[in-house]
Amino acid sequence: MKITKIEVIPINLPKKKVLAISRYGRLGEGTPFEFILTRIHTDEGITGVGECPPLPPLSPESQGVIIEMIRRWIAPNLLGMDPFDLEGIWEKMDYWAPTYPMTKSTMDIALWDIMGRSLNVPVYKLLGGGSNPKKMPNVALIGIDTPEKVADVGKHYIKEGYTGIRLKIGPKRDFDCVEALRQAIGEEITLRVDCNQAYSASDAVKMIREIEQFDIELVEQPTIWWDFASLAKVAGSVDTPIMPHESLFSMADVKTLFDMGAIGVLGLKTYRPAGGITNAKKLLDMARVMNLPTLMHDDLEMGVSLSAASHIIAGCGKAVTQKCELSGYPEWINEDVIKEPVKLDNGYIEPPKGPGLGFELNEEVIKKYSKGIMTIS
Repeated sequence: MKITKIEVIPINLPKKKVLAISRYGRLGEGTPFEFILTRIHTDEGITGVGECPPLPPLSPESQGVIIEMIRRWIAPNLLGMDPFDLEGIWEKMDYWAPTYPMTKSTMDIALWDIMGRSLNVPVYKLLGGGSNPKKMPNVALIGIDTPEKVADVGKHYIKEGYTGIRLKIGPKRDFDCVEALRQAIGEEITLRVDCNQAYSASDAVKMIREIEQFDIELVEQPTIWWDFASLAKVAGSVDTPIMPHESLFSMADVKTLFDMGAIGVLGLKTYRPAGGITNAKKLLDMARVMNLPTLMHDDLEMGVSLSAASHIIAGCGKAVTQKCELSGYPEWINEDVIKEPVKLDNGYIEPPKGPGLGFELNEEVIKKYSKGIMTIS
């Protein structure tokens, strides 16, 4: 089997609601969510699809950057290669596009889709999962708001069946909001908080110590992304595990933060750190050896990336230790690019069970929201 053609499809979907986070205000207000789809064709007629959901300023690669890197450097160098040759393909991608994990993830996800469809098995089985994966608990997301509104939203999610919540916090919207939410949801619900780089190291330590009485599972990215020393200082000064996010871009970042004692939970996305299903599997195996807790989370995605994430969780078993945190359609966007959206029901998620990633593209939605299809052949 050989790669014969690669399509790049930028898609902009209107937001259903806006997310308020620290440092950035109401993220992306007035603009659509920007996505990239890739479609890899082969000489045997089997096609695979990949996705990346760039979300500046949280993600370093924008839609335009991803398009240009694929068009100029990655796609031309993958034509004619065997889609099963993951090591060879990654060697070429890393040579022609050092870093750029988000760009490369679009290729890698599509390759796994091709392999699964070619062998007529779902990707989670290729990763080592069984034939009948169980439903996986999913954590709900609440943006920055008043304590009263945070508590009301939390109660709503618990009624829907969620057993965990991630709360966005920031200065003056931390202790009171965490306290109100914990009182609203009870003691049995998992509660994690996300700071989006809002604090200095000293302020983060003070804040985390104050909210630890509310049984916080983890604190995500309390300090600025590039200051690993501050993350290490915070991690070494509190009992609650720290989960870097914006600081993680490559496999080297994971090792550096681990060696510094700056990471207590490894949060993975389908597109970083390192990028793709291939590197997510490698990182999960590495974390299991190091006894480092892990979870899968996202940046509000379409069904292709959500499918990939759900297959990773189902296929990697106990290597994923914490509840996942995945969201997209129908909570954040009104339409999806796959015909049967990933099931996000009553606080649980399950992977599609068809061959490959298990979905069929909705060409009408793609035509409606795409900015044109670029073909490299």
